Amino acid sequence: MTNEVPLLQCKKLEFGYGKVSGAAAIAGTSDAVGAAPALAAPLDFTLSAGEVVAVVGANGSGKSTLLKTLAGFVQPLSGAFEIEGVVNMPLRERAKKIALVRMGNMVPSRMTVREFVGLGRTPYSNFLDGRLAEDGRIVDDALATVGMTAFANRAVAELSDGERSRVYLAEALAQQVQILLLDEPDAFLDVPHSHHLFKMLRTLAAERKMGILVSTHSIEYAEKYCNRMMVIDKGCIQVDTAAEARAHGLLRWTEEEIV
Repeated sequence: MTNEVPLLQCKKLEFGYGKVSGAAAIAGTSDAVGAAPALAAPLDFTLSAGEVVAVVGANGSGKSTLLKTLAGFVQPLSGAFEIEGVVNMPLRERAKKIALVRMGNMVPSRMTVREFVGLGRTPYSNFLDGRLAEDGRIVDDALATVGMTAFANRAVAELSDGERSRVYLAEALAQQVQILLLDEPDAFLDVPHSHHLFKMLRTLAAERKMGILVSTHSIEYAEKYCNRMMVIDKGCIQVDTAAEARAHGLLRWTEEEIV
């Protein structure tokens, strides 16, 4: 039995959009005051180092809201979650631990790929925004990991959607976080690049001891490449191994007829 502190732990976490008390903290507990109904039942969940967990469910089920809640962009309605055992972690420290990668981010029209990925080093900058040679090495490593070294001097705005998605991932890698949240990273990727992405996520989790939560509509990739699946269906959340989720009935919703 291990005493290792999990990277992320949710305790009776309820997420959604609603009015919360002024005392609610970004990453800690909050008591709902006149809040809108939660999108799903209270979530008890632990994310450990070295695993990739797919978050699946129909559109509007709450996948993106859950990720935004864990990233600190949406306050929890109730319950709590901890990052490496800490509730209410200071924002600067949070930015060194957890990152949300979203494919729809806007970028300045003239910002190069290398400049954009370099934004991932911001939590480590001093008040004069001084950058060290080590920052450059980390940015180079992030670009190489996602296969974008040759695009370093290209403008991000000029890239295809698939290329841009890899740049967003590189920025998070440059941030050197231990918890990676990805919101439909394969939405703009063709089949070969989607396979490559999920293989990369599995490798990153294993080699860098990261914990990765990835929302996706690609059930086949989730089953093939992820360790576990979190299924959000009609307000119910179930978590099972990726290998057994289908056999245990967690994916029945994918076969339902649309009326």
